[in-house]
Amino acid sequence: MTKTVFRFFFDFVDRQEKWLNRMAAKGYRLKSCGAFWYTFERCLPDKYAYAVAFVADKSQAEAKAYREYLEYLGFRVWTKNINLNFSIGKIRWRPFAKGWGQLATSPGTYNQELFIAEKKNDGQPFVLHSDLRDLILSVRTIRNAYRWAVICMLGLLAATFLPCIRTASVSSVWAHAGRAAIGIAGIAFALPAAKYSTIIGRMEEESQTFE
Repeated sequence: MTKTVFRFFFDFVDRQEKWLNRMAAKGYRLKSCGAFWYTFERCLPDKYAYAVAFVADKSQAEAKAYREYLEYLGFRVWTKNINLNFSIGKIRWRPFAKGWGQLATSPGTYNQELFIAEKKNDGQPFVLHSDLRDLILSVRTIRNAYRWAVICMLGLLAATFLPCIRTASVSSVWAHAGRAAIGIAGIAFALPAAKYSTIIGRMEEESQTFE
């Protein structure tokens, strides 16, 4: 028996990971996933555990090597998107990444910004990072991705006040509606950015404790 759930996460790592583990605790094992849907099959409760990795900062070759490494360790791995863009032949610049990881193409790494990894639950925390410092760097990259999204929303909002936009044949009602939509999107991105900044601060304090 399978079950399909339609969900989309603005907090695409932490909340998604916790949700998948809650589903597993109820006896649902991930079978497949798409842009905004997940299909589960029944299993024993708590038999599997899940971890979500942000790989949008990696080049296609780096992401491929990382996935092969996770599969070598015996994990099942799915790719997952962090947006709802379905275009083909697209190129996106990722300012929060490094090197060739800054360019995402479709087909390629575009709409494959996350890895969902599954292992049999052995009672130990499912952590994909080698140490605390590596985890801090990963979370910082996630935080920076949200910050860039907020900056983009602020840029769009500011653009709506430019004279060439204000004098265009757009009613004031639609202009206000557009600004409200941009503002809501900006807040939706700002909340996870603040959350991950808090997590980073907590982990850095823990790192200093062990030094």
